[in-house]
Order: sequence, then C-alpha cells, then structure tokens
Amino acid sequence: MRQLVLPAHCAACGTAAAAERRIPLCESCGHALAALIQTPYCPLCGRRAGPYSSGPEGCYFCREYPVRFDAAVRVGPYVDPLRGLILRCKRERRMEIADLLGRLISERLALAPWADLVEVIVPVPLHWSRRLSRGFNQAEVLARRLAAAGGPVRRHLARARPTPHQRGLLFAERRRNVRGAFVPRRGADDLKGKRVLLVDDVMTSGTTIDECTQVLREFGAPHVYVAVVATADFEHPAAW
Repeated sequence: MRQLVLPAHCAACGTAAAAERRIPLCESCGHALAALIQTPYCPLCGRRAGPYSSGPEGCYFCREYPVRFDAAVRVGPYVDPLRGLILRCKRERRMEIADLLGRLISERLALAPWADLVEVIVPVPLHWSRRLSRGFNQAEVLARRLAAAGGPVRRHLARARPTPHQRGLLFAERRRNVRGAFVPRRGADDLKGKRVLLVDDVMTSGTTIDECTQVLREFGAPHVYVAVVATADFEHPAAW
C-alpha cells in the first residue's frame, strides 16, 4: 500500500526503480555503478590507473604530484551514478544513501593490505557554519560506518576557517586555498604513534586531504591512510 502512495525512485538519478530494494537503483544506474566499482586505480594516490601503469611507488599522476599520505582506497571515479549518490546524500540529507556508500567503502577497505593496521579513524571536518547549514558532516557519517572495520572515530581535526569551494581553481590555487585551514582539536595528542584512516566523500585535487594529513603527522601519526567514496580523475596532471 505504501508503494502506491510513495513510489520508489532511483537513489542516483531519480527515475522509477524496483520497490523491493532497500536502496533502490534503476537497472541502468545499478549496472553503471557496478562498472565504476571495477575501475582500476592507483593504490597509493587513489586515482585512475591501469593495471600496468602503477606500482609500489605509485602511478604517473602521483609521481608527478606526490601525496603526503601512505595509501588510499576509493569506491570509484566521481562520475554518475556515484556522483549522483554523493550529491543526493549531502543535499537531501539522505542517510540511507550514506549507509550504502559506507558499505561500499567498507568492502573496498577490507581488500586493502593495510586495513588491519588502522587504529583511529578521523573524518575530514566541515567548518561549523557549513555543518550548521547542511545539518551534518557527510565525512563523519561515513567514518562512523567504517568504525566497526578499523578502530574508533575521533574528531581530532577542525576547520579553522570557511574555505571557498575549490571548483575551478588550479592546483597551486587549491593548495593556497586550504593552507592553514585545518587545526588539531583538543585530544589530538592521542594521535602520537597511531595509524590513522582519514575519511572523506570526494577527493578532487587532493589538496584538502594532503593538508589534513600534514596536521595529523605533525601531531605524531606516523602513517595516514585515506578512504573516499570517489576521486576526480583527469587524463594528466596538468588538468589540476
């Protein structure tokens, strides 16, 4: 009866979807998401990389633009339908989509050779003003979905100022935009000697993740790993 009143719609694109699924996806988005999850990526920087284009020292992308963290996992590239899921989760406060994305990251994380080393999970923070307007921090929601797989969640980072959106900025401009934007919170001394998993929904240029990594390392974390839902892939580093 409920289905007659409120038809199920695809969580990614909004079209009609099968009602029996807890997180409904239309057939097209379901197949497309499965294909995205199979897309190979560099285990160091998390960017798209073919099976023969990356190795222990990373791929061409991260050799040109070295990252500060130790390794990364992702669900897939930041394109639809994964992009649609992420945006609907944030804009419409769809916690059931956060559950789906959290499960997808958990499955990816379980395959990482370093997963069992993680001792603390830290979400990338939002500035308080943006958190207030949005109602939640999507990175923290995802981090808590991962807690069962890799240690407790600790809000050891804070965003000191509301940084403008990175969209449209070049790599150097993005790095300047986030420089000094993150600071440790009370209790960050607990990071000393701990292996940390840093969690966010999307990694675009990587400058935000790198800036957070630097703060975590300054407070004693010897290893920082990264888990994100999606990464923005480019054909070559110059696109940054």
